[in-house]
Amino acid sequence: MGEVIRKTKGGRFIGWYIRFVDADGKRKAKATKAATAAEARRILIELEAQAARRQLGVPERPALIRGTVLVNRWLEESQPRTADRESWVLRQQHTLVKVWPYLDAVIGPQDAQRIVRTLSSRYAPGTIRNTLVALKSAWRWAASVGLVDSSPWGMRPPTAQQRVEYLNREEVSRLVAVADADREVVAVAVRLAVLAGLRVSEIFGLRWRCVDLVRGTVTVRSGYRDAPTKSRRERVIPLTDQLCDALVAWQKRCPSVDLVCPSTRGTAMAKRLDIRRLYRTAKLSVPSAPWHVLRHTFASHFLMSGGSLLVLQRLLGHSSISITQIYSHLSDEHVASEVKKLRF
Repeated sequence: MGEVIRKTKGGRFIGWYIRFVDADGKRKAKATKAATAAEARRILIELEAQAARRQLGVPERPALIRGTVLVNRWLEESQPRTADRESWVLRQQHTLVKVWPYLDAVIGPQDAQRIVRTLSSRYAPGTIRNTLVALKSAWRWAASVGLVDSSPWGMRPPTAQQRVEYLNREEVSRLVAVADADREVVAVAVRLAVLAGLRVSEIFGLRWRCVDLVRGTVTVRSGYRDAPTKSRRERVIPLTDQLCDALVAWQKRCPSVDLVCPSTRGTAMAKRLDIRRLYRTAKLSVPSAPWHVLRHTFASHFLMSGGSLLVLQRLLGHSSISITQIYSHLSDEHVASEVKKLRF
């Protein structure tokens, strides 16, 4: 009969160990990584049962187990590589909440395929991908402790279709004209996005001390309320003549000597962000991310004007060139104009 041992060293608790007799008749000791004595006892019982089946020549066939039971066992018994196990459990539960109603059955490969198809019709690819990662981890753990033979979640997760929205030159002109007729601070903010590619948090966190109108550069050091930039790196962006002239004129009238784009409608960041009304006034379709589309517009037209992808990576502050490559699309008009340059 095996036993569970609470092992200590120098008065400090190390972990729960078990002693048992294996199928070869030898007495063995094993660390369990169990969090409680009850969990270690369950592991001992499973190992002893496996040893007994091997002695009798009975092939190892795990009993059928419902998906919900398997996941609950995984959350209770597995030992993730994290110091905060409680937060890990909460994250996994949040990730799996959408698939939970479909797991109350024994899940085979066909069932898994059906579940993924159902989820794909309702949720974004990123959500499906995160769910599959959690499910694969749960079934991989279950296979390691003998609860299942294999995982039914072997399918590849759906890939997100990266579609970059951007404005053409005529649409930019219409939006800027509407912004000019609005408040001047809004017009400056729109120009910083579309002519320099700044993120909205960087626009409303930009300070005059970071703007060098003599050299014609903007140094992006932080975001809104001095929060770090997304890449946590400082970058210097040369100003176009059009943007430099706008900033020179605006500095003389700006009500703040600190912020380039101060708010006149309270301190809430949300009040600074809503420019959907400008799109509507300009008779443009409102994009899903009205401010970020202006950054996309800067990047897209920079490349279609002959700019380098590596230079664009530096201007946008991307940590990897693979992120910048989503902008390497070309409009039909640009492709046509480039093909017409071909001569023999």
